[in-house]
Amino acid sequence: MRESRELAAARVCLADAEAGFGSAEGLARLADGLGRLGDLIDAGGAEARVARNLAASYAARFYARVQGKLERDPQVPEPELERYFKAVLAFDQVNEALPASAADLKIRVVEALVERYYEGHPPEQKRAALEQLTALRR
Repeated sequence: MRESRELAAARVCLADAEAGFGSAEGLARLADGLGRLGDLIDAGGAEARVARNLAASYAARFYARVQGKLERDPQVPEPELERYFKAVLAFDQVNEALPASAADLKIRVVEALVERYYEGHPPEQKRAALEQLTALRR
């Protein structure tokens, strides 16, 4: 069976996104590719299963890269964290293809952002923000 133009275009977008991981252009290509896959999944045609599998494969790879970066570098700069957060949020377009740990990773990225955003602020403000995130985990 030959792939549709839409599925082929999604593959190109996602490959570009992976190559440009962490860049603004890579993020735009990621959103485009995932949007295309989401449309194919929603349409439920013959390529829906392929699109779902492709989305799951890229989700696993992107999530692993973000998680690995967070584990290796506890001081990831704020702009980089913001791009990571936008990248993991982009995968919400293909929610059913996300790994089981998706919500935990999103919260972990936001926790790191809170740490950066609240530097120099009263500790109780940062604590309140982190408590709200803890409540989301439940």
